[in-house]
Amino acid sequence: MKKRLVTSVLSVALTFGVAGCSANMEITDRSPVADPATASGPKENAVTLKLAMWDSDSEFLDSWTKKVKEFSNVMPNVKMEVETFKGDGDYLQAMKVRLAANELPDIIELKPNFINDFKAELLPLDDLGVTAKNTKAKQFAVDGKVLALPVISFPELVYYHPSVFKELGLSVPTTWEQFVSVLTEIKKSGKYQPYAMGGKDSWPNYPFNEFMPLLASGDENYYDKIAGMDKPFDKGTPFYKSYSDIQTLYEAKVMGADPLGLSNDQATGLFEAKKAAVIAAGLWYLPQYKSKVGNIDDLAAFPLPTRHSETEPLKVMTFTDNFFGINNKSKNIDAAKKFQEWMFSSDAYSFYINKKQANSVMEGVKADVPFLNDFYKANKVEEFNYRPGGVNFNKYVNSIQLDWKKLGQEMMGGTPIDKIANDLNDKWTKARANK
Repeated sequence: MKKRLVTSVLSVALTFGVAGCSANMEITDRSPVADPATASGPKENAVTLKLAMWDSDSEFLDSWTKKVKEFSNVMPNVKMEVETFKGDGDYLQAMKVRLAANELPDIIELKPNFINDFKAELLPLDDLGVTAKNTKAKQFAVDGKVLALPVISFPELVYYHPSVFKELGLSVPTTWEQFVSVLTEIKKSGKYQPYAMGGKDSWPNYPFNEFMPLLASGDENYYDKIAGMDKPFDKGTPFYKSYSDIQTLYEAKVMGADPLGLSNDQATGLFEAKKAAVIAAGLWYLPQYKSKVGNIDDLAAFPLPTRHSETEPLKVMTFTDNFFGINNKSKNIDAAKKFQEWMFSSDAYSFYINKKQANSVMEGVKADVPFLNDFYKANKVEEFNYRPGGVNFNKYVNSIQLDWKKLGQEMMGGTPIDKIANDLNDKWTKARANK
């Protein structure tokens, strides 16, 4: 009896043991089929790729952030983490703090004049296939190496409402004197603020304080030229001549009662509501205007007329912008390179330039910007390309903490050009002496 009981128990235990082994074997065999991600082998290690960027257009930031995350469809093991800023000033300050702490993101956006500041941290991109197809990249190489790839180029424009000009009987100005005169006439009408300036944010004055000395020089490499001069801000220099013109504009009081009290958002809001007649900005402002107003029916543009005679060429500043570089200390360099290739060779690139309504810098890709085509048809202009200056120029700029936009704020606040010029000459001369 005992033998039969023991035999029965062992038999039951053995039966369940075999069944258990069969069940475990079945689950193990089936798991690779149940998980497609591992069907072709072990899943790659998960990677978080960090990208930092800025834009004044929050709608663009949102849409591009969503687009960027599509890269995970190409590399499923990569998760894109995007950090955004509203302005390049705040962005630059934040990146310099990260640089000091050795915490730069994997991919950083740069303006052309930022590249020198970060050149020691940037990975050369000459070996990427998309670099050779980028028509502007080599123009901004540092020490013969392409350290960041630009995404767009665009002209700097003066936007205006044609209905306001028609109502007041005004013609589009083609010289600096005409420009100031037109704004003065708008002021006299008492119906519109002539020019919308968001001086509280400092950067909106860049078409004047940053770009006009370059245009006045007629030399795209002007910054490198003044790097070899002790007093490049003296009377008679392109800087002094252009800043004299700017001072005339600011002293005409055509930017409202308190241009330093308005933010850029407030100033553009005035223009978009047709309470202001004119505003200067790059082509990047076009989609922002359209998103706020809903159409561009009462919008046109002309080049900033910095010339003093109609016999001189009418130059338009053309800016190459939104460069993307890779942190050479990134732990995810291969993934970052693949992101760059994807960004410039997939539909992401067309998405970017059409959202920004800017010119393409990639061979074989054309932007769809009817507004820009109309601008070139209406204005006979000569392209003038912005160049950021080389190592020496930027070394002196950083040494004396030269900020063209802050100079604009000072001028709007009443600081005379002679004081600004003398202070800059003194600082520049000392910086060169200590090189």
